[in-house]
Amino acid sequence: MAVRFPKIPKVRVRADLKLQGGSGMSGQVFVEATSRIQDLLNAPEPFFPFVDETGIVHLINKSSVVQITPHD
Repeated sequence: MAVRFPKIPKVRVRADLKLQGGSGMSGQVFVEATSRIQDLLNAPEPFFPFVDETGIVHLINKSSVVQITPHD
């Protein structure tokens, strides 16, 4: 019998992303409903998904992130 882990609800947070080298984009990050973007960046996984304004999903390497600015 397969082990089932409970799904953790995630919410989309609109944000601007600035990367090393000066590139940037606007879009959404997925965070746990009870977490912050800071918690996402401090999690052990080296990458996180980011959906840009056109709907394309990018896997972002955390070490390349200079700044994330959430929208209110």
